[in-house]
Amino acid sequence: MLKYVSNVRFKVSSGKRDEMLELHENFNISDYEGALSFQLVDCGEDRFFSTIVWENENSLVEARPALIAFLDKCRPILDEITPELGVTDPLSGKLIFEV
Repeated sequence: MLKYVSNVRFKVSSGKRDEMLELHENFNISDYEGALSFQLVDCGEDRFFSTIVWENENSLVEARPALIAFLDKCRPILDEITPELGVTDPLSGKLIFEV
């Protein structure tokens, strides 16, 4: 079965970086059944994305309500990316190549 990956792109409000890092440091991957790894990437200029690798797509689907609840804690300290996207830009798909 193919692994699945979810990403969320976001921009942190000025002066809120430490608060965002604290929220993510308290993110416990073991609370999400089927989650294999979690990464937070700093893209510079207060832009970040997070990635979770899942055992399969169903693991992500089952965890989605809890993930949305976590993102809801973050939303007050995020800046709008665009009016269409809001403050987060989620994307997920099958992991087709891994070294």
